[in-house]
Amino acid sequence: MVDPFLIAKLCDNHRSFLVANAQQGLCHIIYCSDGFCRLTGFSRAEVMQRPAVCEFLHGPMTSPHAVAALRDALAAGVEKHFEILYYRKDDNEILSMNFNDD
Repeated sequence: MVDPFLIAKLCDNHRSFLVANAQQGLCHIIYCSDGFCRLTGFSRAEVMQRPAVCEFLHGPMTSPHAVAALRDALAAGVEKHFEILYYRKDDNEILSMNFNDD
């Protein structure tokens, strides 16, 4: 269950984020912000319950190494820092996401 107080605190027109459930080991997306939907071009219904690795945002220049690092970090429940290139629904490059890597 998503904490409504946490979501309310994070939500504003300038934030794009996902919340995933790591407790079940599959890290499925359980919430996405309106900003995330606007940024990616995907509706909330298209995003919900997909794996947090976000294969639906991968494109021809998305690094397999970065995807593997993200998958490993999610599986281990640790923070990492790296960049990964994502693509909007219309195939335009949009995101170079940063993840914390100590």
